Amino acid sequence: MAYPSTKTEITLEYPVKIGATEITGLQMRRPRVKDQMIADKQNKHDSDKEIHLFALLCEVDPSVIQELDMDDYEAVKQVFLGFRKKNPPKNSESETSSAA
Repeated sequence: MAYPSTKTEITLEYPVKIGATEITGLQMRRPRVKDQMIADKQNKHDSDKEIHLFALLCEVDPSVIQELDMDDYEAVKQVFLGFRKKNPPKNSESETSSAA
């Protein structure tokens, strides 16, 4: 079974400049358990873990995430949380109606 490799595009309202490079958007992939494990092992504080995790998922250096405007950081968080939401089972509606 192949792991979905689709990425979600995040357009930054406030572009970040790292050196000579201006970053106007990020692409975030779905998280894997190993991403969380790496972030947990390499960081002590929860905020550092989250920044490291987002950097892994966006395939950028953590300094890029650290430089984000708070509104853009919130948008990154929302994309991450969207990945974590469970989709309802496809047959849940039929199970509910047949039980009545």
